[in-house]
Amino acid sequence: MTAPLNLRRPAPVPDEITEAFRAVAPTVEGFARDQGLIIERYRQGKAAWELRFARSAGGQAAIVLSYRERTGHVLDVSAIWWVDDFEARTRRLRSEKIAVFERRGTPAQLRDRLDTALARIDAWRTSDLGPPHGPYATWAREHTADSFRAELQRLPRR
Repeated sequence: MTAPLNLRRPAPVPDEITEAFRAVAPTVEGFARDQGLIIERYRQGKAAWELRFARSAGGQAAIVLSYRERTGHVLDVSAIWWVDDFEARTRRLRSEKIAVFERRGTPAQLRDRLDTALARIDAWRTSDLGPPHGPYATWAREHTADSFRAELQRLPRR
């Protein structure tokens, strides 16, 4: 079996969040296309878009644009890289908030923040990862070893 075993549906995304992302969609989609990244919108019901890829150095990485619910007029731009060990049920992680994008900003300003986030991820080395965290017991309930590997293999590699 290669599909995740956990098939819960997330709650619907509120209209104000979809409107916030609709405004930046052309810039984000163009950046993802240019860089060979996939976009996962509202993954697991989060008010965020993730521009994901597999790293040649191992693991997965994402540039995350998060809707800041308290204000609604900004998107946080973060960089994250993680390396999972399914058998040990552990994860090593590096993440950093890169910038805040005000929704009144220009497409060029957003593109600059996305470029900065990608450059930051590309510069990270294995020694930059934190110590292993876990064990994540739920992984065995939500995935098989094959589905875990398939998740990584479906991503574009940089």
